[in-house]
Amino acid sequence: MISQCLRPIPSTDFIEASRIQLNAYVKRIGVAYWQKLVQVGVPTGDARSIAAAIAKYDAASRLPNSEQKQLIAKYSPLICRAHLWRTDMLLLAS
Repeated sequence: MISQCLRPIPSTDFIEASRIQLNAYVKRIGVAYWQKLVQVGVPTGDARSIAAAIAKYDAASRLPNSEQKQLIAKYSPLICRAHLWRTDMLLLAS
């Protein structure tokens, strides 16, 4: 007897499509976050790393790496000014 609770396993094509959509979303919001950070005075290279960390956290709950955490700490007043501060992200990452 087959259980009625069994769900179909997603195909690898479906999983890959979902991954592509998530990556596109992360890039889209990452660019917007980068622009906000540069506008408030974060240098472009550092802004790129910080924007990527925040975008990945927002889209996939992925925590920043140690280098990104250091940059976030260094530029925290400017990140706040850009309205990109994520308290939960920093509490979970510490």
